[in-house]
Amino acid sequence: MDWKFFLLVASGGAIGSIFRSFILVLGSTWSSWQTLFTNLSGAILIGFCLRYWEVNSEPYFFRAFWMIGICGGYTTFSTFGLDAFNFIKAGQWLNLGFYIFLSVIGTIMCIFLGYKIFPFLNT
Repeated sequence: MDWKFFLLVASGGAIGSIFRSFILVLGSTWSSWQTLFTNLSGAILIGFCLRYWEVNSEPYFFRAFWMIGICGGYTTFSTFGLDAFNFIKAGQWLNLGFYIFLSVIGTIMCIFLGYKIFPFLNT
């Protein structure tokens, strides 16, 4: 890896973070469900990227910018943990279970969905 790799990760991460902030600004208040939406839509995007990368044999620069940079900056695991902790503090156990289930299982399913849908969008 050279300096280009790190520059692509950094610039992609900045762009992903900006897109994430748009999602937060669109809501009237900060909500755990905005985090869920961000993580699920990011999972679809990373599924697209994975499929694109496999089909087109792109160099590692594609992965650095899109998968590590943009998707990494756009989605977040620490905010997921904070949201889950806030549900615990509020005693909202049903919301906690629902949120964790949708976040974990939903993210995996969205990656799969993005991976499978990509060929139809790439025609």
